[in-house]
Amino acid sequence: MNYCPKCDIVIRGDKICCPLCQGKTAEPPEGKFIPEMAGIEAFPVIERRISTVTVIRLATFLFLTLEISFGAVCWLLGPESHWAGIVMLGIFVGWLDILVLRYLRSNILKLLTVEFYVAIAVNIYVDKMTNMHGWSLAWVTPFVLLATGLTTLIVAYVTRLRPSEYVTYIVFDTVMALLQFIPIRAGLNPVVLPAIIIAAFYLVLMAGVVVFQYNDLKAALGRRFNF
Repeated sequence: MNYCPKCDIVIRGDKICCPLCQGKTAEPPEGKFIPEMAGIEAFPVIERRISTVTVIRLATFLFLTLEISFGAVCWLLGPESHWAGIVMLGIFVGWLDILVLRYLRSNILKLLTVEFYVAIAVNIYVDKMTNMHGWSLAWVTPFVLLATGLTTLIVAYVTRLRPSEYVTYIVFDTVMALLQFIPIRAGLNPVVLPAIIIAAFYLVLMAGVVVFQYNDLKAALGRRFNF
């Protein structure tokens, strides 16, 4: 180990000339701090961390593996494997939650709204798989929509969002609430009162937005739909 007095660096190995300035090397002066002698790694080992992209890929591979496996079981067992469809749905929802958390983690309001909508879709699917008794449309969907609207207002208040940042969520929730009339007209909802109450609640809320926050609503919709 040699030392270049001109560059003030310690050179590994037995070098006659400095690789930087080509000057002659010498012995390290007394009292010179040399990292290698102090037990300090010249090239420290950098800890490897698993990136979020790798996590998404692993989750996707696991999701596809499980879906293919249960799909094979469903095909082999035939009509007796109706439970496999529910399990496959649960696996899909778990994978979807990972994606939602990955891409919407910076927007808590959008994250919660998507989670509520997924819950509605899952309950309707499970209801259909169990011969469509209508409990998902009669009770689950209205109360989840109510929770979605209240959550939107609470998050907007707590995080001090501007009206233009959350009114579009109220618009989407209102549309979802009005869509409840489709299964009502089709005779799929055995108890229509909760759905009608929630639809009326959203219409009143939407009326308040139009009357008191019209400019914010127009600006928010203009940014979202580019008009």
